[in-house]
Amino acid sequence: MRGHFSTMQANTSKNRFDAVVFDLDGTLADTFPTVLRIFNQLMLARTGREWKLSELAPYFGPPETVMIQRIFPEAELHEVIIADFFRLSREDGHEIKPFAGIAELVGNLRAAGVKLGVYSGANTESARHRIGHAGLLDHFDEVLGGDRVSNYKPHPEGLLKLIEQFDVDPARTIYIGDMVADVEVGRGAGVTTVAVTWGAGKPEALSAAKPDHLIDDPQMLHSLLQGISTSTENKL
Repeated sequence: MRGHFSTMQANTSKNRFDAVVFDLDGTLADTFPTVLRIFNQLMLARTGREWKLSELAPYFGPPETVMIQRIFPEAELHEVIIADFFRLSREDGHEIKPFAGIAELVGNLRAAGVKLGVYSGANTESARHRIGHAGLLDHFDEVLGGDRVSNYKPHPEGLLKLIEQFDVDPARTIYIGDMVADVEVGRGAGVTTVAVTWGAGKPEALSAAKPDHLIDDPQMLHSLLQGISTSTENKL
């Protein structure tokens, strides 16, 4: 069951976690409309039409450079299309906003000395663009994308790299994401797992994945991450 968390209050207790790592898309910020628009600019220019989300969805998961290589098998096209993608990622971000309460949360965690990271399946460069458009980039110690791992999600390699870089105990680390793959990443790395329902994942599937916490509202993260006592109903 999902518990109810109060909004952030003044916290004088020690932080519950030494490191907090977030997924990006659908977790930190509402990026999906922008990502879809960017891809459809690429598709329209090269296939003569925009693609439906259902057509693009099977390609999502690995970094965007890999997606592009799979969508366009002709190797001679890759360099130009990838360059266009990164250019559009830099330029098109006016709609990207953090979810309610996220900016305040990461700002408070940063001020408290908690190590903050992002582990995204996206390319590191495009992830940094999107986090920057959301106004959050300066809060994070590291942004790690799928282009910097040998094994994509749900393998825990990327999260394990951040744990090693931050020199923290997995038992005092938490990973927050909106997909079943994120729950599997966190479990594989031995950290506390949080699944959030405001992204692309289906609540029923997230619940079935049995994360340590299933959260419906970004404001609920405040109490969980600040070490305030929470209802046992949030534990699965």
